[in-house]
Amino acid sequence: MSAISAVNSYLSWGAQEPKSAPAAESAKQPRGDQGVRESYNVKISEAYQEFKTKFQEFHDREQCFGEDLAREAYEVRSKIKEEHQAQTSYLGRAAIWLRNMVTYGGGNASYEGLSKSKNPEEIAYSAFKTGGGDLGLQNNGFGDKLDVWNAIKEVSTLYPEDITDAMVGVYKAQEPGKVDVDAILAARGDTSPANAFLDLLRPGASTLKTYA
Repeated sequence: MSAISAVNSYLSWGAQEPKSAPAAESAKQPRGDQGVRESYNVKISEAYQEFKTKFQEFHDREQCFGEDLAREAYEVRSKIKEEHQAQTSYLGRAAIWLRNMVTYGGGNASYEGLSKSKNPEEIAYSAFKTGGGDLGLQNNGFGDKLDVWNAIKEVSTLYPEDITDAMVGVYKAQEPGKVDVDAILAARGDTSPANAFLDLLRPGASTLKTYA
């Protein structure tokens, strides 16, 4: 049994919300790991909504994110993570720590470590996705949109803010390693929720990159 599989079911005992405690007593108890995880997903997603305006400023100027913005996003995520790790059970923290050691060779990833394999834009966006699927943890769904963005960004002008649930569905239905960009873009529809007014001002604007 691998280290990951050994801790993969930790949520099934000790980490769950008590089910038989009276309401008054339960209200006094700290929330279980499931509740902590739900709060973590919400807080990370809310932080992303706040950063979208900052991201859009760079997009409007057709500029890549600078390191300052990437570090700011990383630090916001780190603060939220630390707050929620402090509320996680000892068993839950041990499982996450072991998983990170096996997967990343350390605890929480450092900015310097991330910068070895990601550019500032990738670091900034990835700060707002939650994972943990290998531990049976629920994520916030943003990672799926980043997967689609990474699959099409070489030929598309879209940003993660523009990726729709329909596009994610089409991408997931495709055979691994065989990305049909046209099918994914077709699932987007005529306007992007993130740039609806911009699209109205540029009717028929193509989302495919063109090269001289």
